[in-house]
Order: sequence, then C-alpha cells, then structure tokens
Amino acid sequence: MTDLILCGAVIQQKDLIDQCITSLKDHKFEKKYILFDGPTAGKFQKDYDSYKEYKARVKEEYSDFEVIEESENIYYKPLLQKFVKDNLESLSDNLLIIQDDVEVDPFSLEDVLKIKEDKEDCKILYIGEKRKRAPHWFSVIDDSDEKLTKVHGWAERVYIITKTDFISIMDYLDKSHPSTKRGGCNGKFIDVYYQNMKQRKSWKDITEEEKLDYWKIWGTYDLKEVFHRHLVAKR
Repeated sequence: MTDLILCGAVIQQKDLIDQCITSLKDHKFEKKYILFDGPTAGKFQKDYDSYKEYKARVKEEYSDFEVIEESENIYYKPLLQKFVKDNLESLSDNLLIIQDDVEVDPFSLEDVLKIKEDKEDCKILYIGEKRKRAPHWFSVIDDSDEKLTKVHGWAERVYIITKTDFISIMDYLDKSHPSTKRGGCNGKFIDVYYQNMKQRKSWKDITEEEKLDYWKIWGTYDLKEVFHRHLVAKR
C-alpha cells in the first residue's frame, strides 16, 4: 500500500499543481493528501486572498485528496514531519512524496516498489531530472545496477520512502542538528543536510567507509530511466 503526499505552498502559477496531479493520475494510491504550508509573512492582503481562493479551488476540484492546511508558514521539513508523526498509524507503509511544481514521467508504481524492496538498504528512492548530476550535490557510489544508481546526496522534489524510514531520518536530523542555524541546515528542507555534509572540509578527509556509514542513514538511490521535470514555481 502506498499513500501520495503532495506538498504545496504559496505559488504564483496556480496551474502547476494540476500538472503535478495529472502526471500521477494513473497510479493507484491507498490515500492521497495535499499539505498546504501557511502563507509567508509580509505579503499584501490580495496575496493572502489569492492563496485562500487557490486552496479552495484545489479542494473543490480534487475531492479525492484530503487537504491539510497550516495557518503559519513552517516550511517543507516541519510541514512533512508534523503530518507524518501526527498520522503515523493511519498512513500506509510506503509514501510517495512530491512537491507542487513537479511532474513525473509515466512509470509503474508497482514495479518501482518491487525494485525498492529488492534493494534492502534503500531508504530513499528519488526520481531525478534528465540532466547531468551537479557534482556538488550528487556523487555516484555505484552505478552497476540496471535499475538504480547508489549516490551520496539526493533531491526531495519527488521520492518514495517508508513512513518508518522517514521518521528514523527525521529523528536523526533532530538529534544531530539541535541548532538549525549552523552549516546551512536551517531546518526548512531535508536534502540540504546531506548536501551540506558533502561540502564540509571534514567530508574530504574521512575514509570511503566512513562516508558509506553516513550514507546508510539515508540509503539514497536514484531511479534510472524515470525522470521528473521541475516546473520552477514562483513563490
């Protein structure tokens, strides 16, 4: 069983969420959720009214989704973390998590779940873009598998993870980074923690075995032959 979690926020191009949902319309999910972050501070009243109208439109047109709205702007990591922890018992074991300005190639969800299950050390299976990986963000560990690439680093735009692994990673981040102001890990996003670790001078000094020990916390693999397109929302 797999649940779909779509993470949304204030956005100017209000049709991008439609493109996102359309790209996933052929998949069968146990439950589908849209999480709307609260509006950012400092906007004009017309912007707040526009966001309110947008969310109302989405709720009406996509009644098969359960829509959760935050009143305050808490950002991506806290938004997801709060929702998963609050609903842990009722959520399906597998979660497909996607952002509101992303569309995905057609693929078989059942086949991808089987690929992930067969790779026992895989925790995060992300769907990347069809372009060369940025070396400061990703570094390949093993590319020999026909279906997956084992990598240091990942992108949180669209990925599959179990709810248990999600909570485990969140618990690790909260314990290892009690202050969210250091090292660029500001507590707003998730993938930046790995990226910032890779940019530290200490990363270059540790052994490959020590790097793999860090990788095991995340278990990141890139799915081959399926890609996403970032629609680049203006917020």
